[in-house]
Amino acid sequence: MRVGRAALLILWVAILATAAGCQQQSPAHRAASTDRNKALVRRWIDEGFNQRNLAVVDDLFAEQVVVNGQVIGRDGLKQSMSRHLGGFPDLQVTIDDILAEGRKVGIWYTVQGTHRGEFEAIPPTGNQVKWVGFDLFTIEGGKIVEAHFLSDLHGLLTQLGATVSPPRARGGSRP
Repeated sequence: MRVGRAALLILWVAILATAAGCQQQSPAHRAASTDRNKALVRRWIDEGFNQRNLAVVDDLFAEQVVVNGQVIGRDGLKQSMSRHLGGFPDLQVTIDDILAEGRKVGIWYTVQGTHRGEFEAIPPTGNQVKWVGFDLFTIEGGKIVEAHFLSDLHGLLTQLGATVSPPRARGGSRP
């Protein structure tokens, strides 16, 4: 039995289409993956900040996590968290909105706390503060491998009484 060229071409197209279909995720699988990724980020906020459990970083983040373009690793992330929790022992983070697409999860959040410990070289003021931010995470293999943090640090420092002045011009003169 001879098979014509057209039949072979149709067979190859069918094989390739089947193979491509097997590699793509079904809508239900994508939705489940997105939900898992969102839950992972929620867990970091809830356990890491609101329950003050730095150990959760080891469960959720890759060993060499990249933050804002720099490899800081888990220890660097824990140090940053410790600075915030030390400066604001009653710190509470609320996720206002969460969006996810594929491997990316973004959260818009609000933070509240009382400045009872040193933060960014500012001694405790007792001020109650509130600031907002947005974080974008990349997740691979069930771990956060990259994060971009954008926080209203200027607004926070202003609430703590810090002043920001323009840098001095080089050459000793000021405009």
